[in-house]
Amino acid sequence: MSNLLEASVQPRQDAIEAEQAQFVALASPGAVLTGTQRVTLAAAARTGQVADGLETLAHHLYTEPAAVHEQHVRKAADLFGDPATVEAIGIVSRLSSVDRIHTVLGVDPEPLPEPLPGEPTEAVAKGLKRRRGFLPKPPGEIPTTLDLVPGEGHALRAMFGPMYMTEHEMGDPNFRREPGLNTPQLETVAARISLLNRCFY
Repeated sequence: MSNLLEASVQPRQDAIEAEQAQFVALASPGAVLTGTQRVTLAAAARTGQVADGLETLAHHLYTEPAAVHEQHVRKAADLFGDPATVEAIGIVSRLSSVDRIHTVLGVDPEPLPEPLPGEPTEAVAKGLKRRRGFLPKPPGEIPTTLDLVPGEGHALRAMFGPMYMTEHEMGDPNFRREPGLNTPQLETVAARISLLNRCFY
């Protein structure tokens, strides 16, 4: 059961379901990290109780994303590899989004899930090059660093529709969330948040 159900303003059901799916993804083995490592990273992001450079990066991304610079990312990547660093970024970016929604609605964040068993999938994209953003990315007009680890890119896109707009809806200038904001309003909010966070992913 989601703590969002206790909020005075009820989120849409698809947003609650998307949140629950994110916690399942968080607890599951990733491309190079086990479920236990992924949940430990999420805990370090929230609490600041860090044991290594990857957990330190996770905490900085969670609490002060605008202060994260290339040297922070490259230090983690040099120690733990690009895929593990991308996994950490994916975990924290989605966790912080979900947690901020709870904060805005005045409810406690969800407790972190128990890790699920299993070995990492080793599903990592090949042949990608470093571009803007400090880590390998695919070609394209709007590449995302998370696509180095396809599972992280997929998990991010699964949040688009419930939390923002689907990629199809982004192309519709007349789109309006019912109830909610229209495309220009949604884009204004997104652009403002990206500016304040100096977003580079």
